[in-house]
Amino acid sequence: MTRWNPLTAAVALGIASAALAGCAPQPVDTDTSESTAVVDAFLAHLEAGEAREAAALTTIEFDDALVDDAFYRASAALPTDAHIVSSTGSADGAAVTVEFAFDGVDAPVTLELGTSRDGDEVKIDRLGPAERIGAPAPVPGTLIVNDRVEFPLLEPAAEVALLPGAYAVEYADPTGLLEGAGGASAFTAYVPEVVAADGSIIGTGFAFTPVFMQDVEPGLADALARLQAACEADGFAGPSCPAGFPTEPRESSSTEWFPKTEPQIVFLDGEFATTAEYDVVFWNGDDSTTVEASYTGTVSRDASGSITFTPSAGSAGSAG
Repeated sequence: MTRWNPLTAAVALGIASAALAGCAPQPVDTDTSESTAVVDAFLAHLEAGEAREAAALTTIEFDDALVDDAFYRASAALPTDAHIVSSTGSADGAAVTVEFAFDGVDAPVTLELGTSRDGDEVKIDRLGPAERIGAPAPVPGTLIVNDRVEFPLLEPAAEVALLPGAYAVEYADPTGLLEGAGGASAFTAYVPEVVAADGSIIGTGFAFTPVFMQDVEPGLADALARLQAACEADGFAGPSCPAGFPTEPRESSSTEWFPKTEPQIVFLDGEFATTAEYDVVFWNGDDSTTVEASYTGTVSRDASGSITFTPSAGSAGSAG
């Protein structure tokens, strides 16, 4: 029979207590007060238009021109009614969800910021993805943001960090041929995107897809028709005739020009170029001869505002 030994029991209880103490869960650090304080200060600077001071509370690399106070205050709208919705994390960093409004937009804006410890301070290290400012392919002109900073569209789309705001963007085209889709060459780009209650995106962002103005293609067709008329008037052998025509004048009771395809205007070597290909039927009584011909050249707008087509050397004369 085992006898109860008070000394052995005390030792055993001590060991068990120590083991239990070692296995006990430690308190979880959920203190996000430093993070929320930094975010509160950041939001206050945004509302006051103090871009440089707001940027100083982050570890994000901003271009100096994009955190200039005058540039930022020239935005179409700055955040208002900004407040923290929630925060999770620890004293070393947190995810902080904020909400604010833009004047003129009937939808709240939600943004999740990230913070992390930077030495003795907690700073914001995440504001969302970088903004792509540019066009899908090189085109002439520039995007002018807040009437102060230009992004040339001949260069690849730039990825830049921007503070939250509603930025005023305008497209300036030196050729006079392009405009924004739907005719809008001035628009507001929201950072971050504003999501409506139905899930749709309000605004266009900085993505810009230029299109030809509505008079460009009809103007090109008119210019080509004038070249064809001049060619016929010159006996089909003058400087206005397309490549492929005979060099000697010829007689024809009538002529028909059949386009092979619609001319496509492309940006090439700094100019808008196109090629118009035809099957040209010459009639002489009941007899006909078909000649393949083409005009290759550049499309532009002259000082009067008209669309002009200038054939390449050896292609034909010019028509405007």
